[in-house]
Amino acid sequence: MKFLWSCIKIPAIVAAAAFAFGSPASAKEDPLVVALITNISDYHTVKPLMDKWTKETGHPVKIIEESTETYLTNYILAARTGTPKLDVVYFWDYSTGSLYPFLTPLDGSADPALKLSKTDEDDFIKPFLDPYNGHLYSIPYSIDVRLLYYRTDLFKKAGISEPPKTWDELMADAKALTKDTNGGGVTNQWGFVSVGKPAGFWNISTFTDFLVQAGGHLFVDGKPAFDTPAGVKALQFYVDLYNSVMPPDSTTYTSSNVHTGFLNGSFAMANHWPYMQGMIEQSKLAGKTGYAMEPTPPGGIHGTMTNTWGFGIMKNSTQKKLAFDFIKWMTSTQSGIYEFSKQQDYSLRKSVYASPEAKALVPASYWDFSQFVFKVMQGNQPVRPPSQQAAQVLLEQIDNALHRKVTPQQALDTAKQKIEALPKA
Repeated sequence: MKFLWSCIKIPAIVAAAAFAFGSPASAKEDPLVVALITNISDYHTVKPLMDKWTKETGHPVKIIEESTETYLTNYILAARTGTPKLDVVYFWDYSTGSLYPFLTPLDGSADPALKLSKTDEDDFIKPFLDPYNGHLYSIPYSIDVRLLYYRTDLFKKAGISEPPKTWDELMADAKALTKDTNGGGVTNQWGFVSVGKPAGFWNISTFTDFLVQAGGHLFVDGKPAFDTPAGVKALQFYVDLYNSVMPPDSTTYTSSNVHTGFLNGSFAMANHWPYMQGMIEQSKLAGKTGYAMEPTPPGGIHGTMTNTWGFGIMKNSTQKKLAFDFIKWMTSTQSGIYEFSKQQDYSLRKSVYASPEAKALVPASYWDFSQFVFKVMQGNQPVRPPSQQAAQVLLEQIDNALHRKVTPQQALDTAKQKIEALPKA
């Protein structure tokens, strides 16, 4: 298969990922304080790379452990109180609208030294080295898009020959695959699943996929744009799926619930992130699954929520130059090759995928999968709510609609009204 980036000429930077870090740090030097999120797949490559950076440069690093549930609140609290004093923070660019007042721009506008070279900028896949409100606040480490995963063995048993391409086919296939497989009188195989917890970014991720596929937008210029016919259509489809082919407790699910259930055979299909493919290929399901673009409604598009995880520097850090050197090293080509080799996450550097070294480190099937991930990514834009408060309002209204406390139209209208009434930052 011809690789997506094979037509792009890459400068000779694949092996030359070196940056000037100065002399090794003394034992008395203050450590660089880095906040990491430990319950995501990225941690399994970020932590070893950090250890290597410390070994190579001599600079001590202190890690502050966070989770997807706590990091946003704790980063803001740390910025306001100075405790703990954070230098570098790892975050999903979905959170930029809440965090940017506390972050240092990384485009040279605050300090000319805090800016990537033109060569480095051009090496990042667009549009993910992307400003927010006119400034760049993070350097991306990994990409997040969402795919449809499905069990080929269960499809064969059910007489389904190919993955669904439309919403109607998704619903029909999921109904055929939702069943009691052991005769116990209780459904133990569900046709479809996706994250659904009304917190963080979970059920918004599922809703946004359907919204984009229906031709809608979540926010435009920081203002709600989801209360449209496309939004109502998307939320109604989510409601219909939840109440017929998804497990009732899926409104409590985060990513770990989805991948655990898929791997243990509870779910026949799942909209989920690419990291799960590496888990599949190292599990008993290897050779029994497939992946595809998510289905679309009539006249819809193959859209999905697309965001990046990356590094930013806190505005009150006193070690900004060192922090930026650290970030450049962590997001370099060589670091990206290591990240990719572990078969869960994907660097945003083109030079990683032009490297013979990277291709040699993964099985051919995973290399093909990576090309598919980048194909899905094309044409999508990052989703960035103006604040977590705004996101939480929408999360709760989506949950109300899923439980049929309100109609999809009522949920979206209420969410818009409440978001517009929030205090302006």
